[in-house]
Amino acid sequence: MEKSTREEAMMITIVYYFSGTGNSLAVAREIADGLGGELLSIPAAVRKQRVEAKADCIGIVFPSYLAQLYGVPLIVERFVGRLVEIEKKYLFAVATCGAYQSFNALPALKNLSRLVRARGGRIAAEHSVRLPMNNLDYSHIPIPISKDQELMFEKCHPKVAAICDAARRRGRTRHGIAKSILNWAMTPLYLMLRIVYLKELRKYAREPEGSSLGFRDLIPGIDKSIRCDDQCDGCGTCALVCPVSNIAMNEGRPTWLHHCEMCLACAEWCPRRAVHHCMRADGSAYHHPDVKVSDMVKQARP
Repeated sequence: MEKSTREEAMMITIVYYFSGTGNSLAVAREIADGLGGELLSIPAAVRKQRVEAKADCIGIVFPSYLAQLYGVPLIVERFVGRLVEIEKKYLFAVATCGAYQSFNALPALKNLSRLVRARGGRIAAEHSVRLPMNNLDYSHIPIPISKDQELMFEKCHPKVAAICDAARRRGRTRHGIAKSILNWAMTPLYLMLRIVYLKELRKYAREPEGSSLGFRDLIPGIDKSIRCDDQCDGCGTCALVCPVSNIAMNEGRPTWLHHCEMCLACAEWCPRRAVHHCMRADGSAYHHPDVKVSDMVKQARP
C-alpha cells in the first residue's frame, strides 16, 4: 500500500483537451485539478510535428462528433498521429457527448483506441461523460432522454471523481461486454446513418450529390454553409476562439477559410448570436457555464 501511494504521488500527469462548447475543457480541467496534473490544449500540441508528452499518465478529453460515422474529431486524430514514445505510458480517454453514451461515446472511444494502438500505445481506460449537446436538438433521438442540464452537470462531478480515482490506481476500465455487444449489434444501423451523414456533409460542403469525397475531406469545407448576419459588430470573438485559426476578419466581418473542425465554437461564443452554423438549429445556443471566452481563446492561442 505504501509503495502504491508513493507511485501515485510521483506520477506526472498531462491532460490534453479539445473543446468547442467548453464541455470537454470543463471536464479536462476538473480531471487535471483532481490529479494535480498539467492541462494542455490539443490545438496547441498539433502545431508540432512530434508530440512528446513528458508524463507517466496521459489523458485525452474530447467531444464525440458524428459518432456513427467516426466520432473522433479530425484534430484529435492528427494529435494522436503525432504522439511519440507512448508505449509504456498510462493513457486514458474521456469522450463527452450529449446523448446516450453507448451510442455516442463508445464508437468514438473504440476508434481512438485503434488510432493509439497504431502509434504503439494503448488506451488503458475508456470513460464517457454526458453533458448538454451544443445544438440542443433531442428530437432525432428515438428513445426518451433527459434534457435536464442541471442534472447533467450534477452527475458530471462524481463521474470525474471516478475517472481521477481510476487514473491514480492506473485502473484498466472499459465499457462492459453488454454495451460492446449492443454497439456491435447496431452496426447495420450505423452503416445506414453513415449514408445519411455523408449526404448532409456533402450538402453543407456544397459538393455535388454524387461526390466521392469522404468525411475527412468534407468536414473542413462545411464552413461554406456558415453565415454571419447583420447583428455582427466585428468584435472578432469568433476568430479568437476558433481552435484552428479558420476565421479571418476582413473589413470587420468574419471569413471562413475552409479548414473547419465542426466544433461550433464560432457560433456558440459569438456575443451577438450573429453566427449561424449549419450544424446547429437557429435559435439554439449553448456553452458550458463554467467556461469563459478567455478560456477558449487560451485553447486556441495559449
